[in-house]
Amino acid sequence: MKRKLVVLVMCSLMAFAPVTASAAESTVDSDAKEEHFEVDLSAGNYTAGKDIPAGKYNFTAISGNGNVSSSNLFSGGLNTIMGYPVNDNYTDETYNGVSLDKGIVLSLSGNVVIHAVSENADTTKIEARVVPDDAQTIDLSSGNYTAGTDVPVGIYNVIATGSAGNVSSDNVFDGGINEIMGNDGSDYSISSFSNLVLDENTVLSISGTSVQLVPVGE
Repeated sequence: MKRKLVVLVMCSLMAFAPVTASAAESTVDSDAKEEHFEVDLSAGNYTAGKDIPAGKYNFTAISGNGNVSSSNLFSGGLNTIMGYPVNDNYTDETYNGVSLDKGIVLSLSGNVVIHAVSENADTTKIEARVVPDDAQTIDLSSGNYTAGTDVPVGIYNVIATGSAGNVSSDNVFDGGINEIMGNDGSDYSISSFSNLVLDENTVLSISGTSVQLVPVGE
């Protein structure tokens, strides 16, 4: 099996099953400003105020293992390895008090699934993503693809359509991806990744597998 290089900073450690719930699917009262909200999240990038409500969250890993980080790492965020079950001294099963203000991006990699709970979620200011009318799904096999030239610039859910292989982008730390993906049920691969950002000239590389890009809108 092809292997990927995952960079972990041990002093401050920097993930599909599809997201099992979303802000739109939540049962919270849309007329209230702060409400209880909970959701299961897996590999992908989630923007507070779009994909999940802004708020302060407690996280619990419920399966798998991977990196969990936020773009406000040094101001109430996190950058750690989470997983369940925990078999070492470097992995957190729980992480509490994560502040996700509007616009903060929460990123998960690997096959970890976390259960996120907020008691003060701002459910009145969710800005739904809007998919352009002319947006289409895109099927890609192994190769290098430049956004704006080979594929349209945009934000995509990535769905594995082949056996396990590497999928990465050169904006890996800014809305990108670096995963082993496949639909073969391997313990080392994920089947989906949410909200991959492909800005102008970003290069998406696929090796040993195939994927489908599904537009999700800005």
